Amino acid sequence: MPSLRLPAFVHLPLYAAAGVGLALAVWIERSFGDTDLDQILWHLQYLEPAATQLGSMFVPDFVVEVLLFPLAFALLAAMLHGMLRQPPRPWQRGVLRAVPWLAVLGALFALLVQFSVFSYAAAQFQPDHFAENYVEPRKVRLTDGKPRNLVLIYVESLEQSYGNPAIFGRDLLADLRGLGGFSFASYRGADGANWTIAAMVATQCGVPLRTYAETDVRRDGKSRAFLPRATCLGDLLQARGYDNVFMGGVPLSFAGKGSFLRDHGYPERWGREQWEAAGVPAQEFNEWGLYDHSLFARAKARLEQLHAAGRPFNLTLLTLDTHNPQGFYSPYCRARGARDFSGIVACAGRQLADFAGFMRDQGYLKDTTLVVLGDHLAMPNPVNLQLLQAGSERRIFNLVLADPLPRPARAEVQPFDLYPTLVEMLGIQVEGHRLGLGYSAVAETTMPPLEELTDENSLAALRGSSTYDALWESWPASVRDLNVAD
Repeated sequence: MPSLRLPAFVHLPLYAAAGVGLALAVWIERSFGDTDLDQILWHLQYLEPAATQLGSMFVPDFVVEVLLFPLAFALLAAMLHGMLRQPPRPWQRGVLRAVPWLAVLGALFALLVQFSVFSYAAAQFQPDHFAENYVEPRKVRLTDGKPRNLVLIYVESLEQSYGNPAIFGRDLLADLRGLGGFSFASYRGADGANWTIAAMVATQCGVPLRTYAETDVRRDGKSRAFLPRATCLGDLLQARGYDNVFMGGVPLSFAGKGSFLRDHGYPERWGREQWEAAGVPAQEFNEWGLYDHSLFARAKARLEQLHAAGRPFNLTLLTLDTHNPQGFYSPYCRARGARDFSGIVACAGRQLADFAGFMRDQGYLKDTTLVVLGDHLAMPNPVNLQLLQAGSERRIFNLVLADPLPRPARAEVQPFDLYPTLVEMLGIQVEGHRLGLGYSAVAETTMPPLEELTDENSLAALRGSSTYDALWESWPASVRDLNVAD
C-alpha cells in the first residue's frame, strides 16, 4: 500500500522553529556580537522600563529578521516539502522525513554555540581557578600616602581601532591622542567583563560578573544586595574619607547599576531619573538618557564643587552617545558636523578632550588623576565592518592623565588589573600589588602569562566556585560595617 504524503502544514511548525532559531542566533551575533548566556540571563533579571526602552530600539530589526523572514521561509519550505513525491526507496523517504528535524537540531546547535552553553557543561569538570587566584582585598595591607583625587570616565564601546586611519580614513580619536598622557598598549577584554555593568564590576572589584547561583542574594527581591562580600574601589576609597560621586545619562535601574553603586561606596548617584527630577529640560535627553554634552557640562560643575571642598574625591562618569545600534546624534555633535556614526565617535573624542583640557586649565591634574576607559569593545554598529578589519588587534581604549604621570610597568592589562592599578595611582600602596583577580600595572609584579590568566579567569572558571558564590552572601551583622585592612 503506498504511503501517504503529509500536508504542508504538518511540517510548518518544525521549519518555523528552525528558521526562527537560526535567525535569532544570527540576529544576536549581528546586534550584540559574541554574547554568552550569562549576559543574556543577567539582563533578563532587569526587565524594568529602562531595559524595555533600550530594547525597543532593536524591535523593528528583530521583527523583520527573526520573525517575518524566517516564517516566510518556513512556509515556503513546508509547501515544497509537501509537494515532493514520495521517493521510491525507504532510505530516501527516511531522509525526507528527517529534513525538518535536522533543521531544528541545526538551529538549536547554533543557539547553544551563540550562548556558550557548551562551556557551561564543560566547566563542571574544571578546577576552582577563581579560589586559587582571588586575593581578598580585606586581607591586603594598604599603606596610604598623599591622597590623589580620581576622575574615572567609562566611555561607551570606545576602542583603539577608531584611531586607525587605514580603516576609517582618518584618526577619529585624534583629539584624545593629542592630550599626551599614556595608554596601556594592549587593554584586552575578558569573560564576564564585556558589557557595561560587568566592565564596571571587573575594573572596580577585580572579579567577573556572572548570572546567579543558588546562593545569590539576588533572589531576595528589591532588598537584594549586589556582591555584598566583594570589597571594591568605592568601598576602599569611602573608608579613606573620599567623596564618591557617580554621574551617567542612563537610568540607574538598568542592569542593576544603581544597586552596585549603592552597595559599594557611592552615596551620590545620578542617572536619568535623577536628572529628570532635577528639572533638566527634555531636549537634553535622547530616547534612552542624557546626551553626553549635557552630562559633561554638569560633571564640570560638580568637579569644581568637589575640588573646592578640599576633601579627596572620586568622580565616576559613564557616557552614552556611542551606544549601538545606531548611536545618538546630540544637538552638540550635529552642530559640529556629525552626520554618521563615525562623526559621533569623533565628537565623543572631542568632548572628552575638552573635559580633560578643562581639568588641565584649572590645574586639577596636579592632584587629580584622570582615567578614560572604554567599557568594552564596540558591539555591532553602523561601522562594524570597518572594525572587523582590525581582527585580533582590537583593543579597548584607555588613557591616563596626571601631573606627575604614573609610569606603566607593562603594556598588557585586563579589566581586573585596573582595580589595583587605580588604587595605586591614587597614592595607596597595595601589599603584593594584587586585589581581586588583578595585578597592578604601575608596579613591578610577577604574574603568569596573560593567556594563562585569560583561561583561568574565564566564566567557566566560576562554575561551581564556592569562593565566587560566597561574594553574593550577606555579611553577618557583626562584621558588615568593618573597614577594609589598613
